[in-house]
Amino acid sequence: MKRYTLSFIVLVLAIGIPFFLINPSQKHGMSGSDTLSEVIKIATSNYYKPIEDGNDMLRGSIKGALASLDDPYTYYVSPREHQRAVENLYNAEFGGLGVQIYYDHRGFIKISKPIPNTPAARANLQAGDYITKVNGKQIHLSEKTGMRIDDVIDLLRGVVGTEVTITVKRKFLDPFDVTLTRGRIPINSVKSTMLENDIGYIRITGFIGSKRTEGTEDEFNKALETHKAAGMKALILDLRHNQGGLLNAAYHIADTFINEGVIVSTKGRKSDFNEAYRATSDTLCPQDIPIVVLVNEFSASASEIVAGAIKDTRRGILVGQKTYGKGLVQKRYPLSDGGSISLTISSYYTPNGTAINEVGITPHVSIADEEPDEIEQIMLRKVDASDTLSNFITKWIDEQHKQLEKLPTDFSKIADELPQLQQTLEEERIHVSLKWLKQRAEQVFNLYVGIEQVVNLKYDQQLREAIRIINADEVAKYLNPPEPAEPLSTTQANTPIIPDAVTTEE
Repeated sequence: MKRYTLSFIVLVLAIGIPFFLINPSQKHGMSGSDTLSEVIKIATSNYYKPIEDGNDMLRGSIKGALASLDDPYTYYVSPREHQRAVENLYNAEFGGLGVQIYYDHRGFIKISKPIPNTPAARANLQAGDYITKVNGKQIHLSEKTGMRIDDVIDLLRGVVGTEVTITVKRKFLDPFDVTLTRGRIPINSVKSTMLENDIGYIRITGFIGSKRTEGTEDEFNKALETHKAAGMKALILDLRHNQGGLLNAAYHIADTFINEGVIVSTKGRKSDFNEAYRATSDTLCPQDIPIVVLVNEFSASASEIVAGAIKDTRRGILVGQKTYGKGLVQKRYPLSDGGSISLTISSYYTPNGTAINEVGITPHVSIADEEPDEIEQIMLRKVDASDTLSNFITKWIDEQHKQLEKLPTDFSKIADELPQLQQTLEEERIHVSLKWLKQRAEQVFNLYVGIEQVVNLKYDQQLREAIRIINADEVAKYLNPPEPAEPLSTTQANTPIIPDAVTTEE
């Protein structure tokens, strides 16, 4: 089987944002039976409120038909969701400005970080800037306006080469307009760094991009080559919270490590969907490099293909928690209304022929990250619901910004003032320990000033354990556990050995 025939097979996850197959060449128009047409006609004529769009009822019938299959991965996808998936998953790029945005507690849109070498960066947009208007349209998320974050994204994205004017409010300055030409913005799915003792670290957040020269595979290969050039002696591959993506992208990543045998196989009701994806001999990661894969209960679908292949072929070990257990493959069929349906077409199996659906993959080393207890979690949710933390950090950043005439980036300075924040929260009957408050405050601070940490060992027990295993040279121990000693016979176990004595076996 040629590796280049895999571009259109996709895996989908039951949690978070699902990923699909994009097959633009297929078209399926919406149609209904005579009964369905009759129902829509009666409702349109007699419903007590005017029905503005009869197509909404038709889409509802499609949703109901797919829901009757009782499969959470099979459902109707709206035109906007379909277009977003084409951009984010299949193309791994979009036409836009190159800004990461979020909304604050008041519903206003702020820039977290301009992406380097994009229109936003070239226009000197900064972390902390507010976007108050797009092409003259006021931007504010609230129930009153009915505007959501997806609506803002739709306004900012568009065809490459087209212009968009945004109104920016920057601290200490009057609002000003900036007209930008939308550019090609790649979507990154790989983050990497070199840890101490020449341990390479690569995190994959999703498997995207149908072209092998773009998307996850290209990013991963570049990160791997950089680590190899820097003298990497071991690699940690982080697949935690990776919800899946394109099957062929996952296949090629696994093939980076594995040089023979089947990486994953699929089987469906139709023989067209039966396939065995075999490893090639051209591995990019040397076989003498120890591999530790980090997984957790949110590692699913395509990430489980990679983890399962590495485990079954004994190429590396898994550390963390049992994976989600999503062993089904979906295909996306576009519809004439611009939407599509996601349809489960097959199951997939690890190299050992294991079906992991609703079962998951158990790691070699089970270790949970330290988490706040139940009461602490309740208090942290109250912190998130309150404006106190956000206001405290925003005020501190503004004061430092005014003094330094630049955005502060050193969290340790604000960390010393967190006991004051803790006291303010206690006055609101929110009792949270300083340890977890500090973690949450650092996350918010980094978001507001545009800092993106690749790793944070202070709060990452699983990563620390992976590093310990590598430094202690224990990877081989888990890959090649000693065979259990043969059990002693009953006589040997219970009878003293006496010279010239006659023993009788039971």
